[in-house]
Amino acid sequence: MEFTELGDSTVPAGRLTFWTPSAPASAWADDPRVPTLVHEHHVRAAAAREPGYVNPAWIGVSFGVGRIGRHQVGSALSAWLRRHEHLRSRLVPTREGCERRVLPADAVTLRREEVGVFADGASVRRQIEAFFDRSVGPLDWPQLVFATVEDASGVTVVAGADHGVADGCTLAMIPGQIRDVLAGRAVAVPGPNFLGFGAEERDLVDRLPMGPEHADHWRTLLRDARDARDARGDTPAFPLPLGSSGTPLAQCSAYRRLLDAPATARFAAASRAAGGTTAAGLLACLALATAQVAGERHLSVVSLANSRPDQWRAVPGWIVGLHPVRIPASPGSDFAGTVALAAAELRRRSAGPGSSLPHISRMLCREIRPRFVVCYQDVRRVAGTPPEPDDMMLRSRIHGPAEVYVWLTRGARGVHLSTRFPDTPTARANVERFVLAAAHAAARAADGCRAEAVPAPARPAA
Repeated sequence: MEFTELGDSTVPAGRLTFWTPSAPASAWADDPRVPTLVHEHHVRAAAAREPGYVNPAWIGVSFGVGRIGRHQVGSALSAWLRRHEHLRSRLVPTREGCERRVLPADAVTLRREEVGVFADGASVRRQIEAFFDRSVGPLDWPQLVFATVEDASGVTVVAGADHGVADGCTLAMIPGQIRDVLAGRAVAVPGPNFLGFGAEERDLVDRLPMGPEHADHWRTLLRDARDARDARGDTPAFPLPLGSSGTPLAQCSAYRRLLDAPATARFAAASRAAGGTTAAGLLACLALATAQVAGERHLSVVSLANSRPDQWRAVPGWIVGLHPVRIPASPGSDFAGTVALAAAELRRRSAGPGSSLPHISRMLCREIRPRFVVCYQDVRRVAGTPPEPDDMMLRSRIHGPAEVYVWLTRGARGVHLSTRFPDTPTARANVERFVLAAAHAAARAADGCRAEAVPAPARPAA
């Protein structure tokens, strides 16, 4: 399973159908359950934007379900949607916060729109992208829609969701859950869901100790960013120039198979031998790349990670934490030593409530805006039926300031790296240099070689 922009993905040609959840207005009912901190922040931020503001920021997933009839597809999608209460819910922003409204399961139907038959996949992809852009957002319902493409090999399902109701872990759960419905394996088991997580999160956050030591790691990261290159003390920036100002620009993407499956197994073994996990090993490679191409003595970055407590492990929704990461790596560093430092840094992270963006901003008494972000996900560990190798996580095109995101995804085929960065010649050149240096470090570790002393950094693009 890989992570890519829909506009850069491969979509089959064939018969295209849109499926939009629908319900009568009279079916909505007020619900007292409070939202999660990040979902409330997401909705209130969207409501505060100027009227007419449009910048799609949905995420999605595509996957095949074999040769089945259209009625069977629609029934499976409907059954799956009705199982997930948070997808039958919406938040309405108010002056004080947000109010929740919920639909009963039997009020939800899927409206089918036959778009047509297309002879090339690029046309299908553009149609789906435009459909998601206009149909999915934080302030309206539905916040998840589907498209299906039928060709001779079967049916491909593409789902697009507002980020407020889904994260990367959720995307990895969806294909297996819908395949289970189609196979008759899905059983509605009572248990926690995303609508119940908000109250528990707020209760746990209120009971967290608020001593200065809990904010010191963040303050160190912000202070180092200010001392290095930014007098405002923002979060760390990408270590090389991007050729852009603070004005939002179109972001572009790049993708790379970092390690194939056999190499990933060897890399994981090398990381364990050095006292770390695969995640620590990959962060070590990014730290070595930072030293090589930029001459920096630390990898300073904000890390995104699934922050579900154990009892919420199988719950779809948006449950992601932010963590400050600072890993030393200077000329002369080797892989094993850097992995040990990365592993120690990861052990400082605490899963669960207390790592959401709004809570961190409140704790530090300032708005946190991540600029250089790394996310690692092992989709083989997803709760329930795991995704298949050809399943694809998707994201929308986006405009953004001078920010760089790096997603590292481990699946059955190995480790895939996806990046998002400003669409400038300087950023294209410098992000490529950074990624190639990280790939070289990963390949050397997988081959069982001790990383050589990091050479003097090459001259970055200006």
